Formats: sequence, structure tokens, C-alpha cells
Amino acid sequence: MPRNVTPASDIARAPVQTTSGKERILNAAMLLFARMPYSDTSLRDIAAAAEVDVAYVHRAFGSKAEIFRHALLALGPIDDIATGQPDGATMIRRICNLAFLRNPRKLEDVRPLHLLIQSSLCSEARTIIAGFIEASLAIPLSRAFGHSDMGRAHFALSLLSGFVTHRAVLCPQDLVSIPEEDQYHMLEMALLNAMMPPDGP
Repeated sequence: MPRNVTPASDIARAPVQTTSGKERILNAAMLLFARMPYSDTSLRDIAAAAEVDVAYVHRAFGSKAEIFRHALLALGPIDDIATGQPDGATMIRRICNLAFLRNPRKLEDVRPLHLLIQSSLCSEARTIIAGFIEASLAIPLSRAFGHSDMGRAHFALSLLSGFVTHRAVLCPQDLVSIPEEDQYHMLEMALLNAMMPPDGP
């Protein structure tokens, strides 16, 4: 029985696609989604950056939405914020550590918030982002403070996203010139205040 012959141009690529092709696609997608909105990033862009065929991207993930979902989940730092059942203050410090973003030119510089600020206004990505924020940030934050007031958690996270967007996207010089340590402290205090219930009856 004749066997299928792999074209010479594909010989080097075939093993990569079966062992690490999905990882290459995810890595490429993380960098692209960190620098461009979801709506401006195509499967063809992702395939080109990963050096794979668009057809392989379709087979591996099925849709751009699934790639975006997997890219968010693959960014590990979010998973660390609830490690060890931290108290509220510890959780706030860990969340603040996520807020100071670097220019995402390298994969190790990409953080979940890069993807969130780039694509949160895109209707197709919004449901994915909302679910991610709920499960990965709002619920752990509420638990760390020993209550189930998700409204306070989402208010605190709105302060976080506003700070990150203002700092990373608009880059006002008066804000950027404030020492990062001072910015961190101000953000930490704002988030703590948002999560603490008001005094009195």
C-alpha cells in the first residue's frame, strides 16, 4: 500500500506541529494580543507569527476566541495570587504586582492585564474577559477578605483596570514621573479601602 509522502518543505515543520505547535501558537497569540486589540488580530497574523499554516491553527483551536481564552489561561501569574490561602492584604499586594506592566516585546513580559486592556472593548472578547476576571480575580479577592461581596471586588478591580489602562496606554508624564514605589503604595491603599466594609452601622 503506498504511503503518504510528506513534502520536503514540510518535513522540518511536521514534528514541531505534533509536539509543540500549539505552544508556539499560544506564545505568538500572547504577544500579539498583548500589543493589539482582539479585533485587529487575525488567525493569519497568529499563524504567521507562530510559523505554522492557518489550517493548523484552525485544527488546533477551532477559533480565534478559543485561542484568546487559552492565551489568558496560559499566563501563569494570575494563578499565583490565591496560592496558600492568603489574607486580604496579601492578596491586594499580589494583585498590585500585576499592575506594573512592561513593554510586551518578549513573551516573559506579557501579563494577563496586557490582553485585558487591549481587548476589553471588543464585543467578541468581552464575555471571555468577564469570565476570566470573575473566576481568576474577583472570586479569589472576595474570599481573601472573608466575605462574598462580589460588588466590592469588582469595584476594586475597576480601580485596578483604570490605573493600568491610564498608565500603560495613555502614559501621562505626570503619572509616569511618580516613583513606581509610590504608585504601588497608592494603588495598594485604594484597593484595600475598596475592599474594606464601611465603619459604623
